[in-house]
Amino acid sequence: MQEINVSVVILYDGPLMLVNLRPEGTYFSGWWEWPGGKQQEGETSLDCAVRELQEEIGLYQPDLSEYAIECVEYPGRKIRLRFFVGRRPPGDAAADALEHRWVEPGEVLSMRFLEPNLPVLQRLIADPPFRDD
Repeated sequence: MQEINVSVVILYDGPLMLVNLRPEGTYFSGWWEWPGGKQQEGETSLDCAVRELQEEIGLYQPDLSEYAIECVEYPGRKIRLRFFVGRRPPGDAAADALEHRWVEPGEVLSMRFLEPNLPVLQRLIADPPFRDD
């Protein structure tokens, strides 16, 4: 069985979290998710998270903490999702960034959000990682 490591970034700006729309021509296009992607050979999970955030949104945030690990199995492959949380860094998203929004965590429940992320979203709603905002 093929194993794929994926890093996912959950950024907060005060009480709001960043979500992005999967682009046309990709699996689950039109669905919302957190920024992230496949880990490259020789890359740590954290390095992957930082790179994917920069590639997809144009934000650089190396100060991320691992929050959760979830495994999802599909026929012939197993995907290990490593979720990282952090705060929004200074600056704006790149002009060519994926479509994205800053939303209340509870609002995500009414969006077409990728199902493997839902257990982590529920935990974030019940127990937010940042409480000083």
